[in-house]
Amino acid sequence: MSDKLSFSSQKPLVIGMIAGEASGDTLGAALIQSLQLRYPNATFVGIGGAKMIALGFQSWYPMEKLSVMGFFEVLKHLFELLRIRKSVIEQFLAIKPDVFIGVDAPDFNFKVEAELKKNNITTVHYVGPSVWAWREKRLEKIRDSVDGVLVLFPFEPPYYHRYDIPVKFVGHPLANEFPDTPDTLSARALFDIEPFAAVTAILPGSRMSEINRMADVYIQSAKLLADIYPKMQFLIPCIHHKAKERIQEAVNQFGKGLNIRLVDGQSRQVLEACDQALVTSGTATLECALMKKPLVLAIKVHPISYWIMKRLATTEWIGLPNILANQSLVSELIQDQATPHKIAIQMGRLIMDTQLRAKQITAFEAQYASLKQSASELAVDAIEKWADLKDKSIAK
Repeated sequence: MSDKLSFSSQKPLVIGMIAGEASGDTLGAALIQSLQLRYPNATFVGIGGAKMIALGFQSWYPMEKLSVMGFFEVLKHLFELLRIRKSVIEQFLAIKPDVFIGVDAPDFNFKVEAELKKNNITTVHYVGPSVWAWREKRLEKIRDSVDGVLVLFPFEPPYYHRYDIPVKFVGHPLANEFPDTPDTLSARALFDIEPFAAVTAILPGSRMSEINRMADVYIQSAKLLADIYPKMQFLIPCIHHKAKERIQEAVNQFGKGLNIRLVDGQSRQVLEACDQALVTSGTATLECALMKKPLVLAIKVHPISYWIMKRLATTEWIGLPNILANQSLVSELIQDQATPHKIAIQMGRLIMDTQLRAKQITAFEAQYASLKQSASELAVDAIEKWADLKDKSIAK
């Protein structure tokens, strides 16, 4: 039989998925699109965000319920998270999906995957947890929870090979969404910014815990930077209305006189329009690197979360551009170092030091080339193999 199954030769597959935050929603949506090309009759159920839902995904709970960062923050929502997890496990066991794909959210998804695998449901985890950064021993438990792991970075597979876990490097889907060369002038026209204006982007994060902790600090940093560069313009993408309100409060209190604009979403366009960026950790640092824009990373987390993470960390960096480069390419201001004064100094250095800017951009171009694979298609290839989807989709 041909590898290309016709509509009539397929029986509907049921594919379970759980994504826990905005970046997972983006990855999940791209994966759904690739799966739909091969299995048009497939049904997708679980927990996902707006991008997944727009493709027909049935989300049993709002994805935002899982968007909790850090040990202390998780504790505050622990009982609700446990209740949701118990419920989704029961629902998956009732419908017995042909495969379950946990998209990131490792602390939530690995328990789900372990329970499903015990009941002979194939489980795949998409986005390997940061075992290269901390708690490598987690792989011993992960081995019992999954039938395969899809990883985004080329340095990851050896960790899984050491524990005999099936693994596939697929590249990072985000790399395919970024241009080879940023069109800064067109992006500036979108925001009515002069072609040769000085523009700094501020990306305060996608979680309210991050935004609440960093908004005031970032705006105070911008105020100090504007004292040195009076013509500097600032763009801040806001993930939703609640985030925008909180950032506007910080602007009202600390940013009087700043040439600053809060934008609804459009973080990619904001990055494309800027000269440099001030960014929280996580996917935003990678997006900045993929857009080949120089950056400074600055973030604070809850003190308890920081204390625990410091003792479990196995890498000296938290920013993906530094980890990928295996060097201190980007300034990282963490916790007590993330003060308005120190952030403004590092941003000023980034603006003035042409060699530093060139070094970052050259490294970002190499990272972009490495990560720009056919990620979703490669992921589906691996999922098909691990879950025998072709055999399951052929009508008996």
